[in-house]
Amino acid sequence: MGAQDVTNFNTFLQKFEKALSLLKSYCDKPKSSFSENISFLLDKSLDHLKKLDSDDVCDLQPVDPTHAALIKSQNVKVFFNEVLKISKIHSIHPSITTFAVNLLLQLTNNEVKFNLMYSESQNIFAKIQQLMETTIVENNEFKQSIMDFFLSLAKFPAGLKWLLTSGSLLFIIDSLSDRTIFTRKKAEEIINHVLPLVDDIQRETIFTKLIEPIFTAGNRLENHQIESDKLKPYFEVLANYITQTLVTKKGDKSAGTLLALNTEKVLFNIVSTAENEKLLTQSASLLAAIYAKCALENEKGRCNWEIKAVSLIQLLLRRGFLRVSLTVISHSLFVWSQLETSSMFVKQLVRLVIIPILVDTEEVANHFPCYTTMCQFWEDLDDDSTKSISSMLTTMLRSNSELNELTSVSLVALNKSVTKLGKDLALKITRSGLFLLGCLKVPEAKRMTLMSFTPQLAINLIQSLCLYIDLYNIRWWETYETICLPVMFTKLVAYNASRNIQVTCAGLKGIKFCIQQSIHPDQVLLLNNSPESSLNEMASILYECTVSVHWEVRDSAMEVVLEMAQLSAVRYPPFQHLLINSHLLEAALSAFNDTESYVRATAIGVVAAATPVPLLWEHLSTHSNASVINSCYAVLQQDSEALARRAAAKALTLITQSGHFPSDLDRNVLYRYMSSAALSDLDWEVKLQALDFWQCIIDESLTQQGMLDGAFPELTFSKGKQKIVRLDTKEIRSRLQTALSELGSCGCLYVLLQLVDDCDAPVREKSIRLLHHLRDVLANYQALDLHVWQSSHSHQVKTTDFTSQECIASEPESIPKNSDLVIEEILSVTDACLVAGILTDKDPKLRPDPAPVSPVDAKDFVNKINLMDIEMMLTSTNMSSDLHVIDFDSLLDDLEDCVHTDTSRPRPDCY
Repeated sequence: MGAQDVTNFNTFLQKFEKALSLLKSYCDKPKSSFSENISFLLDKSLDHLKKLDSDDVCDLQPVDPTHAALIKSQNVKVFFNEVLKISKIHSIHPSITTFAVNLLLQLTNNEVKFNLMYSESQNIFAKIQQLMETTIVENNEFKQSIMDFFLSLAKFPAGLKWLLTSGSLLFIIDSLSDRTIFTRKKAEEIINHVLPLVDDIQRETIFTKLIEPIFTAGNRLENHQIESDKLKPYFEVLANYITQTLVTKKGDKSAGTLLALNTEKVLFNIVSTAENEKLLTQSASLLAAIYAKCALENEKGRCNWEIKAVSLIQLLLRRGFLRVSLTVISHSLFVWSQLETSSMFVKQLVRLVIIPILVDTEEVANHFPCYTTMCQFWEDLDDDSTKSISSMLTTMLRSNSELNELTSVSLVALNKSVTKLGKDLALKITRSGLFLLGCLKVPEAKRMTLMSFTPQLAINLIQSLCLYIDLYNIRWWETYETICLPVMFTKLVAYNASRNIQVTCAGLKGIKFCIQQSIHPDQVLLLNNSPESSLNEMASILYECTVSVHWEVRDSAMEVVLEMAQLSAVRYPPFQHLLINSHLLEAALSAFNDTESYVRATAIGVVAAATPVPLLWEHLSTHSNASVINSCYAVLQQDSEALARRAAAKALTLITQSGHFPSDLDRNVLYRYMSSAALSDLDWEVKLQALDFWQCIIDESLTQQGMLDGAFPELTFSKGKQKIVRLDTKEIRSRLQTALSELGSCGCLYVLLQLVDDCDAPVREKSIRLLHHLRDVLANYQALDLHVWQSSHSHQVKTTDFTSQECIASEPESIPKNSDLVIEEILSVTDACLVAGILTDKDPKLRPDPAPVSPVDAKDFVNKINLMDIEMMLTSTNMSSDLHVIDFDSLLDDLEDCVHTDTSRPRPDCY
């Protein structure tokens, strides 16, 4: 630690201890009131400590000096003792008590700091225990802080041990019934974190505490919503732990422990008697998970637990709870699929889940030759115990008006268990899903005419099919039905385009998925020879969707067109003619003026994707009413949404890389717009995209001078001399000077030098890295020494035709005014005057075309980067300015102003 570091370290400690003393003095002023900014200011004073805690610091490393000094500080100990004490005379202000807990968290958030703090101030932890028995825990702000403190302790052994021995874990378990959602969720998080880390005896103690409310409910059952909501956190914690042990194959005996606590009997009693569907679902799902965990713990008794799982489902069906039954079947499939030894039982559960999908799909049997074979396969999986369930399910579903809604439950279950089912089952599940999709594309199909038809069924089905095809890499030759998938999606979109936005968008996403990876080669190759190709119909539907009245549909359609444009260059050349003949490119150009920014951005992306394809670019250039490049300029300069401006900047970058700016005049206009985007745009991501453009210009300039893959070769062909030349050090320096002169004249170097002080950290970092790259290139060839450079006139490059007066915009002479006078002038203006420039009958004023920036001399540029400490600039850029208390003295003044009895005292200033 250097002398300056020691000085800063001591100064911070002094000021921080002064802040603590200030807060402690307020504890003796019960009549003091606090402004609303007190909590923010207290949190701000901890920012420096938070900054010292980096995520990559190991718990075993020494404590940093600042934390160690605060832990050992007598002032800190006195502050904790005063603020955390239990007073009968008056209570400490909750904001200060909360701050004390937050400070304690920062001083104990790893093993080493906790042990040091515990050895120095063990009594402080005793005070925390005492606070749990006072009314302070009813304060939401304090409760949030104390739960964060407990979660921090639970993450290392010493802290976890204290939680267990102090009884704080019991308080956390009791918090599962707290009235605030945050507290309940945080308590769940802590217990979920603790359960895998404790031993069997401690886990049994926690289980006992968790199932007490469930036992109470089982003995005195109240069938109303409040009961199930109250018990929900307890069920979730138990079910989460059992499920996680199944997924991770943890070899504990948690299921046996729960059975020994009589849990099965209580849960089965609830399942047998409860009328509340939520309570039924919670109890039955937990019981199903326990049965699967018992089978994992005792392989020899697996068959018995499978029989119990089947009996549970039969009981629910006999009681008439169809939705609960399907939910429990779905959860049973997930937990039993984690057991590698229960493959046959898993297939039988899949069979039960598939039943809602296949009900009333007989209408498509004529279109799919394997329909009957597939249905028979599922039926053959049934044994004596599951056959009755299948029969009951089928009967209840055929007569149920909510069939489509219940089918969504099955689809969600199949998605949840997708990774454990294997490719053979995945193929059959995909085929069954395609049978149902075949019904949904026919308006008069029985499944479509149900009164309870919900769009969510179609959406879930499309998502499930795409998931299974993608995860298991299912191709058209593995299952015949997938060849029909693009056609079915197209029919679904055509039918719903004017009826349901969500289904239409889901169908368009399905079409996009098919184009990406599930399309039959003949469907593409036939585009050249057969006008009857199904993809021609798809393109026609796409065009209709691009002019839909709903922007979501237009945007989804444009995303499909974008995918087609991208694939036309690398995989499917016939798509080029399809895009042209279907007028989809013209639709993209028209969407430049769409009212929705998402659509505009995607449409610009289509043009950008078409740029490298000669046929598509030629069509865009010759069949558009306005120049594509000028349209991109207009969006970049005038569009109000950053999303569209970013897309325009990216498109112009790709157009440049594709060589569509042949003339110097076109280039000069391009440079002006991209300089303006980098320097003046209000969105940092637009600036970054503009810097990507300038990075391409740098690479292009160096490549034109003979650089290949970041280095100059020994020999190269000179266009000027029309012969092969040897690139010695002198020649390379000359070429580098030429490249820098070109970059300086086009505005690139000016942009980079200006953006090192940009207000947005990512922009600063990007510009500094580009300067770093240029400096490294110059350093590699000893070109940073200005004495080795030739005179600048020998490397004069062609610059733009603007004058120096145009380069540097004159700044208006500023007239200093008194701030109070300025405020009075603003307040005196009427509202009508303020909006007079907006509420006119004239067209809105557009931004003027950007002016060129100042050229930068190559030698001046080298001199400037020689003076820069670029490494230090990069380091400072990576530091977040939000985590620093820049002026601690000002913060202390504001803390003093937070406690007041006179309402005329000033409020804290704005940070």
